[in-house]
Parts: sequence; C-alpha cells; structure tokens
Amino acid sequence: MKLKNIVIVCSTVLGGISLSSASWQATAQTTPVKPTYQIPGGEAENEESKGGALGIALSDGVTLTPFANLSYGKDDNLFLANTNKKSSNLTLFNPGLRFAVKGDGMQLGVDYDAKLARYGSSSDDNYQDQRLNGVADFAFSSKIGLRLGALYEQGHDPRGSTDRVGSNKPDEFDNSGANALFAYGGNDALGRVEFEAGSYKRRYTTNRISTQGSDRKTDNFASRFFVRVAPKTSVFIEVRGDKFDYTLAGSPQDSKERRYLLGVTWDATDITSGTFKVGQIRKDFASQALKDYSGTGWEGNIQWSPLTYSKFNFFTAKSFTESTGLGDFILNKRAGVAWNHEWDSRLSSTITFSRADDTFTGATRSDTTDSTNFKLSYKPMRWLTLGGEFTHTNRDSNLGSANYKKNLYLFTVGATL
Repeated sequence: MKLKNIVIVCSTVLGGISLSSASWQATAQTTPVKPTYQIPGGEAENEESKGGALGIALSDGVTLTPFANLSYGKDDNLFLANTNKKSSNLTLFNPGLRFAVKGDGMQLGVDYDAKLARYGSSSDDNYQDQRLNGVADFAFSSKIGLRLGALYEQGHDPRGSTDRVGSNKPDEFDNSGANALFAYGGNDALGRVEFEAGSYKRRYTTNRISTQGSDRKTDNFASRFFVRVAPKTSVFIEVRGDKFDYTLAGSPQDSKERRYLLGVTWDATDITSGTFKVGQIRKDFASQALKDYSGTGWEGNIQWSPLTYSKFNFFTAKSFTESTGLGDFILNKRAGVAWNHEWDSRLSSTITFSRADDTFTGATRSDTTDSTNFKLSYKPMRWLTLGGEFTHTNRDSNLGSANYKKNLYLFTVGATL
C-alpha cells in the first residue's frame, strides 16, 4: 500500500538485534521501516503481481497464508560475555500463518508466528517463543477510521541480555494487551487528528527470584494533529505518554513518560520519503528516591531510493528503556542505515549498520554498541527463498566486564504458498 502524506509516525531502530534473541515487541521490526496508517478503502494490491505469497483463498476476500523458515548457524558468544565465551551451533524453526479478511471499508488480519530454537552445546537455552497478533481496520466514511489491535506473546530474554542476576536458563515472560486508534480526516485531507490508547501487561514466568521485579503494566496514549502544507508533505504535533506500574510491592520503578514532539512527514517523490520529529521527552518517577529526567528527544526515518531496485533507510532516535537491574532507567541514542539492493528478480542483499549509545541513569555506566549485518536472499522459485546472513556486534563499555564481541552466522531456507 502506497505511503500517504498523513500517517501514524513511530520509528523502530535496529540496534544490534540478532535472531538469537528472537523476542518480539508490539512495535519491533527487523528492518527500520516507517509504519503507516490509512483509512481502508480502494482495491487491495495483488500479491501475485508483486511476486509475493499467494495464500489459500477460503472464500471471496478471505485468505490463509502459511509460511515456514528453517535456519542453521553458529553463535560464537551465546551469553554476550567478555571472557569465557560460550559458542554453540543453532537450529531455528520459524513457522507461522496469516489469516486475512478484506471487505468494503473493513480489513482484518490475524498473524501467528513461532520461533523454536535448539542450541547444540547449550540445551538450557533452547526456547519456544510464539506470538499471536490481530489488527482490524474499519472505515465508517472516507473521513473516519478506527483500528483495533490485540497481542499475546510468549517470549524470553536471552541469558546475558539483561542486568538481572544470572540464572541457569533464560528469563521467560508472557505479554498481552490491546490498543485502539481513531482517526478523523481523510487520507489526503488538509487536516487530520488521531487519538490512540492501549494497555499491555508483562509477567515473567521463570527465575522468579530475579525477574519478579520486572513484572509491570504499561498504559499508553497518543494524540496527533496533522496539517498538509504541500500535496505530499504535512507538519504535525504529537503528544505521547506511557505509564509504568510495577506489580512488586514497594517497587520504586513506577513512572510516567511524556513526549511532546513537532515533526514533518513527506512522500514527495518516488525517490525520497520520510518523517522527522523533535521535542521534549520526560520521565517522572513516583518515588522521590529516583531522579526525574527532562531533555530533548527525537525520532527520524528517511527512505532514499536513487534507483527503483536500490533503497537506503536512514534512522535515528533518542528515547528511554526500562532498567533490568542496573540504574534507574537507560537513556538511548540510536542511529543507522540499511541498504537494500535487488541485483535481479531473484537475488537481493541487505547491509545494515547501527550504533547505540546507552547511558544508565542512576549508575556510572555507559555503553556504545555497534552492529553490522550482511544478508543475502535468493529466490529460485516464487515460493522458495534461500538466504544467508552474518551479524557482528561489538559493545564498548566503561564497565569493563560489560564489553563483548559476538558473531552470528545463519543459513535459511524459507517457503510459503
């Protein structure tokens, strides 16, 4: 679906993510793509014309599309350790399916995705993650739209990926919630407003002595006002907030975050599109023992396509991350670029570089993490994909024991209908 000038704007930053973590979030993606929202209407794009999955037509407008990926590779630093590194072969099976319904003024999509991993040298780190996500869009008119979403997932934090006390197995969790977005104003209207609210609950199910302090409920809201200043360019004001309520009695981590941002979003030509917003970000703790924060924050994503078969994505953000055992919270600055190139109709490659600067507020630690990913995909048939990738991650910290280097190699066979 083509980008429109009025969109929901949120940035997702790729910062040293590897398949070995295999943990999902509601907004997380493996490529730095700017999400969009349009009031449903018009003809659906034909998947076959794009060379994509066809799915099973259950009835008019109803399709079911299964897929499966099987990967084999090696992780040379399973626990992100500075010394005494643990290396292991890895087999990852990723089955899933998508159920889609499209009708007049309505679209429904339900996705199920699972990741089952087996480590040859560390069976304690085997995991079975799964995620069920549903999104329904309704158009009450060309000016009024509603999106409803729900999520349930079973995931894990790999050993070494947090600052909690070490355990013999990964920290597993359940995460569930729902959200709603209401939009007033057509996709190409001069003005548009959006209101969004949601609530999610995360509870850890293993290693409870160290993980119970991370159980929490998160309520969020957002409002946006867009004004079109050119045929395909809009300026907007965005206010977002998150409220974190930790379930552990007496936890000092309860807090509220606020973002007051001014931005611009454009889809001016086939060559360039993007969004950039900047403003104030705040984090206020309920406990007087922890220090509040207020400062400048930003989120940006620019797509540049100098050729129809070659695209660059530039991304950057400054935001917060909840503490996992060290400091009051983590202040994140991230930036990077991804280059995707289609060498011909069957062969494509992606090269991604990202840098993350993390400051542990309330502790004397700061990290810089560089991640580089090379990925090659070959489609001998429309329904079959062969791929290989290599990810190198290097973290440099003023806390010597937090330094690490990691290499991940994967070869993948993927199939769909």
